[in-house]
Amino acid sequence: MTATAIPVSTSTPVDLDSVLETVAARADDLDRGEGAARDVLPLLASTGALDAGLSRNRDGGLSGMVETLAQVSACCLSSAFTAWAHRMTMEYLAQADTPYSRDLLTTMVTGERPGVTGMASAFRELAGCGSLDVTATVEGEELVLDGTLRWASNLYEDAVLVTAARTTTGDRILVALPVDTPGVTVGPPFSLMALGSTASSFLKIENVRIGAHQVLTSDFEAFLTAVRPTFVMLQTALCVGLATTALEEARSSLIGVNAVFAGEVDRLVGKLALVRSAMTAHARAEATAHAAGRAELLAMRLQAAEVAFEAAILETKSAGGKGYASSSGTSRRMREAVFFPVQSPSEAQLRWELATCA
Repeated sequence: MTATAIPVSTSTPVDLDSVLETVAARADDLDRGEGAARDVLPLLASTGALDAGLSRNRDGGLSGMVETLAQVSACCLSSAFTAWAHRMTMEYLAQADTPYSRDLLTTMVTGERPGVTGMASAFRELAGCGSLDVTATVEGEELVLDGTLRWASNLYEDAVLVTAARTTTGDRILVALPVDTPGVTVGPPFSLMALGSTASSFLKIENVRIGAHQVLTSDFEAFLTAVRPTFVMLQTALCVGLATTALEEARSSLIGVNAVFAGEVDRLVGKLALVRSAMTAHARAEATAHAAGRAELLAMRLQAAEVAFEAAILETKSAGGKGYASSSGTSRRMREAVFFPVQSPSEAQLRWELATCA
């Protein structure tokens, strides 16, 4: 069966390099909480990047999206993380391919309406190390949702949320709904070490009524298995981008006594090259007979987070006192890198899952 075409932006394409210049220029402002990271979404949409390689319409475009996200992360993790959350929300909607999800996609491909991926508990449930945060009670033609999402981002009033729920009959479903649906309450913005401009907080869902048409799928395991490779590869891109800049900065500081760090820089550059190569290869092979398995993807994601963290530490050591200033790019990248071990799936979950794959 021919897949339904994914709607695309009709605006005049914009060169990615000019977008990256804007992203880099705004990074420090966003780090100070001045401005909203969501502003990157229309910029990326203008390049055609946001909908490249969506589920059911791959056309080899996923590798391009992975590389684009890595380049954004090399400039500003707040912008890249916001784009990741939005893009994954679009991924779920495209994979569902229902009339409702297609309608939502038309409002999101331009980047004007953000996406919220409230799926941390869903992937923990899939892995067997957690349970769903939301319940769904069937009442006639409606579902009544209740629960709390402990962390989500892009929590703007006009955003679209995708999350999972367990019904009172035991089914596991994925649903989509506007954040401004009655009964949805967004908590105060988290005070974070970094990523403070990403509109991140908790989300309370109390007696929220949605229609049956807002159910994206009831085939929970197959659906999440299908989208997990994209989820992991795009997260890997966030790590790769930050690590690239951190190592470039560290290498530029290898003068005088800092020459003692040359061996560490070379080691991490080699480690990063392996992760980047795996990321690119897996993105190209996704949805083919040569697609990577679960263990390969999880190991790649774990290694990417490790190299990003190590690279940020090395940049800090080589920068010296100036890198310790909170206003420096070095300080920002160090604080950003600390996010990767706790981003879902956390380092603990990744290690736990990899042990179960053995």
